[in-house]
Amino acid sequence: MASTSTPNPDTKGKGADPLLPSNLTPDQIQQIIGALTGGSGNTKKPKTKELSTFHGERDQLRGWLAQLSVYFKGVGWEFEYNNDKIFYALSLLRGDALKWATPYIERRQDVTWSSWDDFKNELQGQFGKIDERGAARAKLMRMSQGSKGATEYWNEYRLIASQNGMDDATLTYHLMRGFKTELQDA
Repeated sequence: MASTSTPNPDTKGKGADPLLPSNLTPDQIQQIIGALTGGSGNTKKPKTKELSTFHGERDQLRGWLAQLSVYFKGVGWEFEYNNDKIFYALSLLRGDALKWATPYIERRQDVTWSSWDDFKNELQGQFGKIDERGAARAKLMRMSQGSKGATEYWNEYRLIASQNGMDDATLTYHLMRGFKTELQDA
C-alpha cells in the first residue's frame, strides 16, 4: 500500500520537501537523524592526548605500550593501520630506544617485523624485562604497604601480580603479608 502525501500549501512552489515539517531547524533534523541511527548527531570524539616518549627503560615499556593501545583505540586504529602504528611509535622513541631504532629508520638494517604485533614483540625483546615473571615474584615478596594508602597498595600489587603466574593462594598470602599490621588484624 503506497503512501501519498499532500503538499503543504504554505510551501507549494517554494521547493520545500513536503514530507518534512517546515518548522524544523537543521539542528533539530540532525538530532532526529542521530536518534534514529543510534547516535546523537552532534557527538564529538574527545581529543586524544599526545603520548609521552619512550627512552628504553625496562620498567616503563609495559605502561607505554598500554598508553599506545589506548591511543590507537581513541583514533580508530585498533584493528588496522599497522604501518601507521609503527611509524607513530617510532616517532616517540628517544635515548637508547631511538639508538636501537635508528638503523631500521635509516634502512641500514632490514626490519624484522611485518605487523604492529611483531613490532611490539621486538620492542619487548629489546627493552622488556628479561625475566618478567621472576622479577614480578621477587617484587611481590619484597612489597609492603608502607606509608601508601590501601587503594594505592592494592593497585600496585594487582599490576605486579598480573605478571607473575603465581597461584591464587600464594598471591593472597603476599597481599595480606604486605598490608599494614592494623589491617591484617581487622
